[in-house]
Amino acid sequence: MALRRSRRGPRSATEIVAGLMVMLPWLVERKRVKLSDMAKQFKLTEAELIDDIMMASVCGVPPYSPDALIDVFVDEDEVVAEVPLMFSRPLQLNSAEVFALTVMGKAAMRLPGANKSGPLATALKKLRPLLPSDDGVVVVDLKPVAFLEELRNAVAPGAHLLITYFTPASAARSERTIVPRSVFERGGHWYVSADDDKSGELREFRIDRIEKLTTTGGFTAPNETTKRVADGSTWFDNAELRVTLKVGPSARWVVESYPYMSREVNLDGSTLVTMAVGSEHWLARLLLRAGDGVQVLEPVALQDLGKRTAAQMLNRYA
Repeated sequence: MALRRSRRGPRSATEIVAGLMVMLPWLVERKRVKLSDMAKQFKLTEAELIDDIMMASVCGVPPYSPDALIDVFVDEDEVVAEVPLMFSRPLQLNSAEVFALTVMGKAAMRLPGANKSGPLATALKKLRPLLPSDDGVVVVDLKPVAFLEELRNAVAPGAHLLITYFTPASAARSERTIVPRSVFERGGHWYVSADDDKSGELREFRIDRIEKLTTTGGFTAPNETTKRVADGSTWFDNAELRVTLKVGPSARWVVESYPYMSREVNLDGSTLVTMAVGSEHWLARLLLRAGDGVQVLEPVALQDLGKRTAAQMLNRYA
């Protein structure tokens, strides 16, 4: 089966879970749907959808026995869902849980692909009488992100986009042509990673700082040097440098945003990650952004790279 080309870069855990909140009620209502149809409905590749379904299939409630797990699986070219036993029992919710469910449900209804008249919408109506008399106390205002869909749609074909971008540090605006390679969320903001004609490099742009966007009609399809895969084998063309990083909770975005060759979660919440990187310069920029949240363990010669780079930056602007 031919799969659509994956978006460049992994999705965050928040994005995956939020998507499942919309997808599962939609799927349970239909029982069995074509894998390709469901992927198209929720703007995912088939590979991404299969990964999400596999994750959902091991989710449930204590004691996590088979009858307490979400009964969803992929059968050849179809996705199948059955109503789990845990969903057939009446819930015993307190007021705080009702409030939390309402807020999360309303947020999920604002996500792409949400069925405005589906099971989730019906459930929210049933919860409404359990809330305080003034339903206005629960207001979820998720403002749409301008140009988000246009950028997402430009990734697969490698469309050329002319943007006007505002840089707060210099209070300057610049026009540049970009080729989006991935769109992702990090720290509450949406970003596009794109080939940038102005710098000649792959750059990240915060989408809410894009003031104008127009298509130019040009296309540059991704090649092997611009694709990102889970093991990092084509993250950098012929990358020679391998590094082992200790990533703290404050820099969790490093694990979610970049490919890695291996990962191990420590008891203190930190993560040991082995990555392939293209240059010390790229790694130094990453360390500056992550601050104390990332520590280089190997190679030993680069353990002080972050401090050396920070000192050079200070001297430059002194």
